[in-house]
Amino acid sequence: MTCYVNGQTIDTTVGEHLPIWRSTSPFWDVSRHTCFGISPPGKVDPAKLGAPRLGADRSTVQVTLWSFRMRAEILTIGNELCRGDIVDANSAHLAELLGELEITTHWMTSCKDDRDDITSALTQAIARTDLVVCSGALGPTDDGVMVRLVARLAGVATVIDGPSGLRVPSGARVYPNVAGVTPGFEVPIRGVPVVCLPDVPSELHAILEASLTQRFAELREAAGSFVRRAHRTIRVFGCSESQVAQACEDLAPFFGASVHHQVRFPEILVKLAVIDPVDHADMRRHIEIDHKLQARLGGYIHGGGNEPLVERTVRRLIEAGRTVATAESCTGGMIGELLTRRPGSSRTFLGGAIAYSNAEKTRQLGVRPETLAAHGAVSEATVREMAEGARARFGADFAVAASGIAGPDGGTPDTPVGTVWLALASAAGVTTKQLGLPGPRDQIRTLASWWAVKLLHDAV
Repeated sequence: MTCYVNGQTIDTTVGEHLPIWRSTSPFWDVSRHTCFGISPPGKVDPAKLGAPRLGADRSTVQVTLWSFRMRAEILTIGNELCRGDIVDANSAHLAELLGELEITTHWMTSCKDDRDDITSALTQAIARTDLVVCSGALGPTDDGVMVRLVARLAGVATVIDGPSGLRVPSGARVYPNVAGVTPGFEVPIRGVPVVCLPDVPSELHAILEASLTQRFAELREAAGSFVRRAHRTIRVFGCSESQVAQACEDLAPFFGASVHHQVRFPEILVKLAVIDPVDHADMRRHIEIDHKLQARLGGYIHGGGNEPLVERTVRRLIEAGRTVATAESCTGGMIGELLTRRPGSSRTFLGGAIAYSNAEKTRQLGVRPETLAAHGAVSEATVREMAEGARARFGADFAVAASGIAGPDGGTPDTPVGTVWLALASAAGVTTKQLGLPGPRDQIRTLASWWAVKLLHDAV
């Protein structure tokens, strides 16, 4: 028989023993992969694993393979987390980063900023994982609780870190904080690396980017994790999650890759991971998947990597030396806000007009009263004149305009809530687009603003 496992075809016969990789290293965990089309088995004791087992109809074989991946636990500390006052975004960010590095997060734990609770949670994490990443209970206002607890568990004293002037465990690997005062640090406890970071998201992100992404990869390599994947992220905007899921559903088994999607509103990220790439095979498979997705999702794909649509659009405008202005009604300045998020946006964004009433559309943008009387504020004719007026008044290369009904009231049978007209004016003329957007008021306005940026993106 032929089995398709982890992107590879394995020819075998019923009852044949397949090679099984084993290790007693505490850094490796076991994750089972089985042939496609065979029902998932029950739990298997690795110590009792033997030859592939016959299926119920004695015509199929369940093939069990083993791969080794470093296990991690994320421990976030804070009374406000346990009260539900704030959302634990740090855990999500850390888990995503570790996953991209092929380190599996098995547990996410939160506890109060209490000495006994932290000790209990940290001791448990060290006992069951290969890497512990902590966030919280650090800093000048936390009285060094985490530093003293970690030092005590590691059996070392605390010392002053020269650059920060704060205490860290003796012998710790210190990670400077370029976005704040409190550094991160790493200490081995019973052979398990324990990484402690401040809980301010901007500081945590800065330390991860500057020092720890590479360090986590080093720890994985030192652990002997042999799984290798080539990663790629494709960014999608303008279609539904179900459309993306349908476009991706048959790609993984065909190309021997992991393909999944993640909603990061209002974008959707399609994440590809080619398993065990050899030579340039990973690149070829990525290209093949790209071609499939392009054929299925077409103009909804706008780029890849870590650059969202808005940042990509502004960067391209700056690089092209082109300028832009906005004319907004229902979005109330949200398009302008998006276009000015990026540092240096003053090199491309000239200004905008928020013309909510018909009178202001005429006064600020030169929309003709007869156009408004004949077609209404939410119409193709009106947004055309809004965009043309903004481009002329600001002297911009591009001008984008939006007018719509964001709700919850104001809709009619002919122009229901969610109807939005967009226009983009340039030297090449005016492009318009009509949208029928779902959801509550804030969602409609957000989607309309992003669609306006998408029009601009496609024109640059």
